[in-house]
Amino acid sequence: MAHLGLSPLVREGFALKPNLDDRGIVVEFTGNGDMQAVDALAAYLKLVHNSAVELRVSRVAFDFSSLYFMNSSCFKAFVTLIDTVSRSDPRAYGVCFLTNPRIHWQRRSLEALRYLAPKVVEVEPLKS
Repeated sequence: MAHLGLSPLVREGFALKPNLDDRGIVVEFTGNGDMQAVDALAAYLKLVHNSAVELRVSRVAFDFSSLYFMNSSCFKAFVTLIDTVSRSDPRAYGVCFLTNPRIHWQRRSLEALRYLAPKVVEVEPLKS
């Protein structure tokens, strides 16, 4: 298996932990995506994109099962990523959001992101 050249990102109250699985990159989110996370998240998503392209993965999944809040500025960083992916080779990779069914904002908000690029974005609830 290829080596993932991404390091975890840890900030007070917010963390990202990248891994590789059989389908591609999985980034686990914990904490709250508030204003203090915006710049770090935007920069990190660019690194994730570059790694996904370099490794030629079929999917990048964002595991939000332990993400309790995400503000609109953090969502904008995902809009930028989704736009980048949808404008590149459509077979490059898909973006999947893994949600926690107990955190109700996730499904509603992430479905809005799916509508931006339905051929690129999936939203899947994780099993409890």
